[in-house]
Amino acid sequence: MMKIIKLTLIFILCLLSSCGGGSSTPTPTPTYSIGGTVSGLTSDSLVLKNNNGDDLTIPANSTSFTFNSALVSGAIYAGTVGAQPAAQTCTVSHGSGTIATLNIANIIVTCKSQFAYVVNSSANTVSMYSIGSDGILTPLNVPTVATGNLPNGITINPAGTFAYVTNTDFLQNTNPSISMYSIGTNGILTPLSTPTVVTGLAPQEITINLAGTFAYVTNMSSNTVSMFSIGIDGVLKPLSTPTVATYGVATSPAGISVNPAGTFAYVAVSGFNSVQGYAIGSDGVITFSQNIHSGQSPTSVAINPAGTFAYVANHGSGSNNINIYSIGSDGSLAYLPGVTVVAAGTSPYSITINPAGTFAYVSNWAVVNGSNTISMYSIGTNGMLTALSTPTVATGNRPTSIAINAAGTFAYVTNEISNTVSMYAVDVSTGILTPLSTPTVSTGAGSNPSKIVVLSK
Repeated sequence: MMKIIKLTLIFILCLLSSCGGGSSTPTPTPTYSIGGTVSGLTSDSLVLKNNNGDDLTIPANSTSFTFNSALVSGAIYAGTVGAQPAAQTCTVSHGSGTIATLNIANIIVTCKSQFAYVVNSSANTVSMYSIGSDGILTPLNVPTVATGNLPNGITINPAGTFAYVTNTDFLQNTNPSISMYSIGTNGILTPLSTPTVVTGLAPQEITINLAGTFAYVTNMSSNTVSMFSIGIDGVLKPLSTPTVATYGVATSPAGISVNPAGTFAYVAVSGFNSVQGYAIGSDGVITFSQNIHSGQSPTSVAINPAGTFAYVANHGSGSNNINIYSIGSDGSLAYLPGVTVVAAGTSPYSITINPAGTFAYVSNWAVVNGSNTISMYSIGTNGMLTALSTPTVATGNRPTSIAINAAGTFAYVTNEISNTVSMYAVDVSTGILTPLSTPTVSTGAGSNPSKIVVLSK
């Protein structure tokens, strides 16, 4: 009996110690974390998702993130933006894949702030706005900055660090100039230590080459183009040859654009009913090379991103159309074969091409019985403009300029008499503009907005 009891105890102890047979607890399946890097985030409201769940709120100024839930080898992951931060737009790259046997740390989240700047000709100010992820403009904490007298045009250097405004001083012609500003990370414009530089009489438009090294200004009353170098501090300095006269008499140069290569400038010469081409030297000086006929009173010239076609809005009452030109390898303009013009609305004033170079938009206005519309076109591989299935969209009274954000998803139009900016969503596949749920934002009573530019930084 004692022997049986001893054997039973030994058996029980053997079971408790597993008798050297190893643990009965299964080995855990390895899991791997999912995360990556964040740049440019200045707001606390960004939410990221993995596989449409596992919501993760990312604090402002974060540089990295890791989702709360780890996944096993062979699982699929897909990082996306669940909610955009206020006044910013974030995008995800390298966001999806399949887990192997390593942690995932290469998802890249890039956040950019978007701002819009509106020149108010009668208020002598620039209105400053943030652009929300829904496209709606909201005035910045500092809503305006002062300019010179009767400002008209505005441009931003390619790096997004400086802004320049032409002050026509058209009524007095005593102080035509360019106001110069730095652009803060918060989007606010601050006058440079050298706040202005002198131009010719009635400066209209200003453009900067893609390298950000030279700036060019059309002077309507002087019939000239002013030329400047751009210092690292953003200050414009007249070139050794500070101006060049446009070809012809009483030319009244208006719009100006530089091709992407920075080798040619094109000027809409409203008083001479033509477009003029100028070669740009390595020193930034432009030299007249061509005069080609346009419609009546051309006011705006746009070049597609490839630098292969140019488009000119003819504002004169006898035209109401757009000229299309091909651009040769030598910079010369030529009419498209069999095509001279494409119809627009009444008195087309400005033309803008979307960043992808696939759609064009023209503002149509006249002092009396104006269209107050935007004409919308697709751009063919041969440069031809074709009216969209919805050919126009309504604006406020006297639309003067059009700006499109870098993603090509929102468009903005200044309405000079309405003292507003019209805001639109852009269908990236069809190009059609649709007014936002909040269709306009005020620029202030009597402000007479003339030009808008959009910045993503």
